[in-house]
Order: sequence, then C-alpha cells, then structure tokens
Amino acid sequence: MLLLISQGCSANLSESEQIAGLLAKNNFDVAFGAVSNPHAIILNLCTVKGDSSALKAVRTAKENHPKIPMLVTGCTTPELIASLQKIDKTISVASTHAVERIPAIIKKIIAGETVLDLQKEHSPKLGIPKIRKNPIVGIISIAEGCMDACSFCSTRMVKGKLKSYDILQIVEEAKILIEDGCKEIWLTAQDASCYGFDAGTDLAELVQKILSKIKGDYRIRMGMGNPRHTLSYAEKLIEVYKDERVFKFLHLPVQSGSDKVLQAMKRKHTVEDYKKLAELFYSQFSDFAISTDIIVGFPGETEEDFQESLDLIRWSKPTGCNRTRFVPRKGTLAAKMPNQIPSDEKHRRSAELTKVFTETVLQSNLKYIGTEQSILIDEAGKRGSWIGRANNYKSVAVHGDYSIGDRVSVKIKSAEPFALIGES
Repeated sequence: MLLLISQGCSANLSESEQIAGLLAKNNFDVAFGAVSNPHAIILNLCTVKGDSSALKAVRTAKENHPKIPMLVTGCTTPELIASLQKIDKTISVASTHAVERIPAIIKKIIAGETVLDLQKEHSPKLGIPKIRKNPIVGIISIAEGCMDACSFCSTRMVKGKLKSYDILQIVEEAKILIEDGCKEIWLTAQDASCYGFDAGTDLAELVQKILSKIKGDYRIRMGMGNPRHTLSYAEKLIEVYKDERVFKFLHLPVQSGSDKVLQAMKRKHTVEDYKKLAELFYSQFSDFAISTDIIVGFPGETEEDFQESLDLIRWSKPTGCNRTRFVPRKGTLAAKMPNQIPSDEKHRRSAELTKVFTETVLQSNLKYIGTEQSILIDEAGKRGSWIGRANNYKSVAVHGDYSIGDRVSVKIKSAEPFALIGES
C-alpha cells in the first residue's frame, strides 16, 4: 500500500488523482488517507505561500513513518529541495512535470534508490487515468504555466511559460468525466484566464465548446483568472455565464487594493480593472459571486495601502478571500526589495483583513435568509450534515437523508460567514 498526501490548489489535487490512477494502473494500491505501514509515501506539495506548510507535511510524515521511503513532488523549488536535504538526504524529489514517470520512480525508491527527477518539459496532463477523491467532481487541467512574472511568485520558475492544452482533448476529457457520473467539472490551471492565448482561443470559447458538445445536468466551475486577462474577453464570458450549467462564480485575485503595491508586484492590472469586472458581472447577474486573494505586508506597503485593500473588500463584497502574509521567495524580485514589513505587523494586518472580510461576507450572506436555493450536494459536512453548492457556488449546509450528487431544493434559514444554512 502507498500513502499519497496532497496539498495546495485544484491543479495539484488533479495531479494527485492522476498519480493515484497511474499507480493503480501499475498494480499499486494507493490510499489518500492514513495508512499504518505504507511501502512508500508520496507527498504532492504546494509552496506558493512559502515552504513552511510543505516542510511541516514532510516532517510529520517522517515522524509517523521514519523508515519508509519518501517521494516529494509538486511545486518543488530549489529552496525546498535544499531544505529537504537537511531533513533527510534519502528523500526523493520529482518535479511537477514528472507525473507520468512516478510509477517507475516509486519502483526505484522501494528498491532502495534515491531519485532526483527535475525535468521541466511540459507534458499535457490529459487522458491520464485518475482515482478521484470526490466521485462527482471531475478536475481538468486545461493549461500549465503562466504568462506573467509577478515579483512575489515562484509559479513561473516552477511551472514555466503558458502551455494551453488542446481544446478538443479537454472537451473529450469532460465528456468522459460526465459519462462517469461527474456533476461538477472544474477547469483548472495556474491562471485559467489566459487559457488559449498561445493558441488563438480563450476560456470563454473552451467553456462554450464543452456546453455545446456535452448534454446533461452538470455544472462547470471556471478556475482562477487574473483580472487583466479576464477583462480582454469579459463580454464573451457574460454569454457563457448565461447557461445554467455554469456556476455564477469567478475567482479573481486582485492581491492589493493599492495601485502602487500592484505596480511593485508587477501584477499588470489596476484596482480599476478589478472594479470594472466586478461591476460588469454584478450588473449582469443578480446572484453572482466573486472570490479574490489579498497579500498583506508586501515590501513597502504602507498603512494607507493596506487600508485601500480593506476598502476594496468592503466595496466588492467577495464571497471568498484567500488571505496571505507576504513571504519572500528566494529567486523572486520581491525577496530583494527594501522596506520589508516586520512579521508582527504582517500578522496584525492579516488579522484585521480577516476581521473585515468576515464581517463583510456575513452581511452579504444574511441577505439570503428566506430565499429558495437549488443546491448540488457535493460533500459530507460536519455533525451529520451535507454541503451543497448553490448556483453561484456558495456553500449551503443541510441535514437530511441525502447522498453526494443529489440536487435538492432548500430554504435558507440562517447564515454564517462561510456557509448558508438550509432546510428542505
């Protein structure tokens, strides 16, 4: 039995499902959960917010299974590899591009070898067998790499330049997943908004192609997209969102409410770009939901800059907000910038951002009380509840005799910051 541990974004989760599928095809038994005595451990890790969570996962696995061979893959930066060497020189490492080679690597490390596979060539992650963690959620990687080079981010160094996958192959992958019982299709990438820019197409055309070619009761969730790319074909996206099979949801990471900070981040969009998109989608759909990301404590961020971020959250009322304290990544421009913000100040700003966001999203959620919502049950919740997704991807908790994949009509009776509470 092999133990597979995954963390990070939906693209990482998709790769973990592919790793599990490939290993099963090669006659390995794989478990995503706890295993008492695995033959090997695979950790598919994320370092986008720094190495601390990745290294913690490695140390925990080592403490629980000190003599078991280990392979680390995913966002494997040179900095992470150096830290792994300090923990244990026998830890094997494979780059994010090594997915299809992992069964062969596992055979080697079980035999006692230490493997370092850091090849960087793009390999389309389509048509690979999967073992899905959620039977009704099909995750499709539509591209790899990035068109930008933000000063704080290591994605470009790890994933390389944008490489969009073939549109017809993506449609075929979606068809197979829906025929296999998937009710949600997640289109994921490091930046889904620039899908197709290297191939004369775009995300709106991809989604429209899926909708026109594949019939059935399913929902598409579009992945994270940078504002400047999304803005270039926003009107086409509006048409796509009019189809009931598309979640009225957009993950639009602004990162700061200050144009000065955005310029230092090399984000290539402005606060006004983000506002234009929010206004456009909110005006077209009465129940549209936007999620965003904010980094606090970027080098040189003043208190005024930070307050502008808080004001932007209050104005745009996102349904979700990934809140991150700036972490200097070795090899990035931001790591060498002057005016680094002290750790205690970053913690203070992060706490204040969390407070403002929580208050804002709760006020937005309270407006749903008394409304009727059609939800798709897609996971088990706590204390015997189920979690369903409304048409704008908001989480709705409900009790009842349901199963994953059921579509249920509920009335919202109360609201919390991170979920609506419904009853059937």
